[in-house]
Amino acid sequence: MVPSSRPPPAPGAEAPPGEPQGGGARRGKRHRRAVIAALLVAVVGVAAAAVLVLAPPAIRREIIAEARARGIALDPGEVELGLRAIRLRGARFSLLGVRGLSGTLARATIELRGLSPARIAAERVELALVGTDALEGLPAWAARYGARAAALPLAAGSVRVGFRDRDGAPDAFALEGASLQRGAGAAAPPGALRPERGVLRQARVLVADKEIARTDVAWSIGAASVSVGLGGEEVATAPLRAELRPRPSPGAAIEIAPTPLTSVAALLGVDVGASRMIVSGTLDLRLADGAARTALSEAPIEGPIALTVKGFTLPHPRELDGLLFGDTTVLKADAHLSADRQRVALSRVEVAAGALKLGGTGTIQRDGADASIAMDLSGSIPCSLLAGSAAQAHLAGVVGLLAGDLARRTLAGTVAVRLRVDARASRLTAARVDPSAILRCKVRF
Repeated sequence: MVPSSRPPPAPGAEAPPGEPQGGGARRGKRHRRAVIAALLVAVVGVAAAAVLVLAPPAIRREIIAEARARGIALDPGEVELGLRAIRLRGARFSLLGVRGLSGTLARATIELRGLSPARIAAERVELALVGTDALEGLPAWAARYGARAAALPLAAGSVRVGFRDRDGAPDAFALEGASLQRGAGAAAPPGALRPERGVLRQARVLVADKEIARTDVAWSIGAASVSVGLGGEEVATAPLRAELRPRPSPGAAIEIAPTPLTSVAALLGVDVGASRMIVSGTLDLRLADGAARTALSEAPIEGPIALTVKGFTLPHPRELDGLLFGDTTVLKADAHLSADRQRVALSRVEVAAGALKLGGTGTIQRDGADASIAMDLSGSIPCSLLAGSAAQAHLAGVVGLLAGDLARRTLAGTVAVRLRVDARASRLTAARVDPSAILRCKVRF
């Protein structure tokens, strides 16, 4: 084909046949667009490279600053950037101003809302508490940082909390395998501490590395103490509650709400079988005199206890039915828990059931998932009451009432009663009672 020798059309003239009108102009526009697109890609590439090179140190500083503003000293570990989240691996942390408390987390995802953290999800969180320093520092930390820390939603799985007396020692007490749900603090008067609270769901409760229960464990940090509730999502409604007081001497005020004995025993790792008893009471425990506060897990603990058991009365001969009326037994005593946590010595014991009131000593010896109970109790019963009860036990109806009234009117003096009680926690209703009595009765004239 011979190339055309036609000159290009003059401006404004029509394009020669076979050539689209304005083709050169369109080709120029496409060329300019391609150049602009290439420039944009280059700019974005340079910006992305700058982010990859320069952002991690800046992001790390921002993460550390945000954590510090919430009272947490954080080493973020490895930092991975995403469009809507930041991921941390192998982070370590502690609480500002709280000695004896440190922790690690294997993974954490910080979800972003714009450039601000909106939510944190963490996995494999381990928290270590050493000595009583952590308990002393937590209330002040919560007062200063708790409200802001609680404002950032936090969820954590595979949580472990361990307590030991000193660095290098094994854990004396631990909660593990739990999921953490932190709650907003309850309303408080102006200027008062707003409690920091939450719950560890389905935590394995370990004492000296032995699992004794699996349950929800709620917690709350108050003005001068830390409260823990076993068996509930809130401390106030948990069947077993403890207020841990670090000063002036480490101690715990424990309260048992009216709760089935089976539930309380399960929380303590004791099998009481099928029981319908309801137990309630208080224990105010502290370090025994002379015990070192730096060795809590190895120190004896002592303090007063008061328990009420509904649905239980001491096994007794029917002659005492008139005295052991009702179905409730009240026990008060001073308790001394041994350093190995296997034996409780009871002194100044007072047992009241109906009109029968006895005192003495006792022991509770842990035996695996059960416990043996032994008590030596004594007291005095007015001869008139004992004779009246015996008369009504053997004589039915009106005759028994008349005989009992006659005995109460004519008999004076007392009967010295002594009871030896041996029982197993799993079979309280089958307790063995060995009674003895010395009569000091006389007839009134």
